[in-house]
Amino acid sequence: MISGVAQPEPFGVAAIITDRLGRVLMHLRDDHPGIAWPGYWSLPSGLAELGETPAEAMSRELHEETSLSIALTQRLEHPKDAEGDRVVFFTGSWDGDPTKIPLTEGVKLEFFSLVGLADLRVPPFVALALRQLQNRGLLGGGVGVVGF
Repeated sequence: MISGVAQPEPFGVAAIITDRLGRVLMHLRDDHPGIAWPGYWSLPSGLAELGETPAEAMSRELHEETSLSIALTQRLEHPKDAEGDRVVFFTGSWDGDPTKIPLTEGVKLEFFSLVGLADLRVPPFVALALRQLQNRGLLGGGVGVVGF
């Protein structure tokens, strides 16, 4: 795990937050020019600032986007892809009502079952991470339930 070490290169962070029913908290992104994955349902996520550790970046991004401060565990890291992006994924749980969160970014937050995610426009890196964590038994619903 690299959570406690500041990273020399830029990287992204994303939080897979589930509730007691195993649903995943998704964030409908703004549909504005310059926004990564505009109009897609994604995870609470963002880019680390210079000198931040993955854990620090994730805590900051989660608080900025959702005002949540919850315990998170680093689960996996996707190495650089063709665009040079690297993403560190964390998991956590929260049983609150996402409609009560005052958003500072994006359109809305909503919980979805793993099966229900198949009907959403989701960035490929998010779908891959959800499948990987589910196949490792770290998300509910059994192996192979994520249908995308």
